[in-house]
Amino acid sequence: MPGLINKETRCALPLSVSDITCCVRGYTLALTASMTYENIEDHAIEGIFIYPLEEHSIVVGFEAMICSQIITLQIKGKAKLDDCYQDSCHSTNRALQSGTVTGNILMDEDFERTVLVVNLGIIPPMETVHILVSTSSELTTLPSGGIKVSSPPVCTPRVQRTINEEQGLSPNFSRTRDRPTCASSPHDQNSNASLWLASLLEDEAINSMDYEFNFQLEIRAPYLLAGVESPSHAIRADADPLARSATSVVITLADKYTYDCPVEILIYPSGMSTT
Repeated sequence: MPGLINKETRCALPLSVSDITCCVRGYTLALTASMTYENIEDHAIEGIFIYPLEEHSIVVGFEAMICSQIITLQIKGKAKLDDCYQDSCHSTNRALQSGTVTGNILMDEDFERTVLVVNLGIIPPMETVHILVSTSSELTTLPSGGIKVSSPPVCTPRVQRTINEEQGLSPNFSRTRDRPTCASSPHDQNSNASLWLASLLEDEAINSMDYEFNFQLEIRAPYLLAGVESPSHAIRADADPLARSATSVVITLADKYTYDCPVEILIYPSGMSTT
């Protein structure tokens, strides 16, 4: 259950807007994720942003805005997951006064994964938080010869429906309508923080309400395209993926996002089969 977390209660703040813009050039993916979170509490909280990274990915940019204050990031370096709490989860109010926070790229050696952890400091009550993360990734070739691009799960959390909503009633947005999803009991404050973070990374990303979602993928391949498809959602292309002259194709979702799973796009260079 990554995302923006209330440090005290260990609950996720609800995501209200998620916007993913990415570009594939050859076998390199440049992705920018813009996320808007809501502090629906009537009191201030301390927020920790947790963003798992894909394999062969690096963070190239980070920015957050709270109360019109722009916060940038200085990545301190890689650290073990066991060492995270005293550093990345440390209060950063002094750093926030200068508009710069320190973040760590943490490594979970047990599962060979990395995660960006940033303490954003105090978030006032009923306040909106805007976060922008840019990453660069090296894409690997699938056994079929294709290339897979997936939206980060933190940007596409599954929406947890109420009973009424599951019966077909339309949900109405309200800052106080739903409570955020929590990773563990807020009374369990003496538990090992690194174990909590490790277990949180295992949890599925869940959101308590529908959110605005936009997805755009531009393909600028030095190779000819044999096809583009999605096993997860219906997609629309602004050029014929089978046209030999198609050197730039923009992919978007053909239908409204249904909050059920991350977006997956399969790109096939010329000569590769789409089956």
